[in-house]
Amino acid sequence: MKNLASIAIARRRTEDDDDEPTAIFKTLGGLVHDPALVVDLATPLVEVRRLLVAYRVPAVAVFDASERLRGVVTRTDVLGAKTEGVAADVMSAFVFALPATSSVMKAAALVGYESVGQVLVTDGAGKLLGIVSAIDIVRYFAVTAGALRS
Repeated sequence: MKNLASIAIARRRTEDDDDEPTAIFKTLGGLVHDPALVVDLATPLVEVRRLLVAYRVPAVAVFDASERLRGVVTRTDVLGAKTEGVAADVMSAFVFALPATSSVMKAAALVGYESVGQVLVTDGAGKLLGIVSAIDIVRYFAVTAGALRS
């Protein structure tokens, strides 16, 4: 089995990718950060915690041995957990995902309506590209409103 914790894909696009500063963010794929961290169901929570801190990400995706997405573990999940558990013990099996071609507005509506802190972003085939947090979405709206420079 692959070392799933080492998989990192997608990159954040830069202002140089387009003439209009906010054009790079018009789709959800433009907000994806790298790395998109994933762990196995049996990954110890100590390791999940280390990854969250080391990479400063809000969540990691959890995959099974067949490399199928099974859930997501957030910082909040880890903070409330015992250290001797594994990812499967605290993950949420109910995952919110949108394709990279979705609008940021659609992601904002999903985050607001479902009260979740992140959306998993997938390619056309359903493969995980990354995770966009609610903070990334707020930052997008601050940039488009001119209150923050990208």
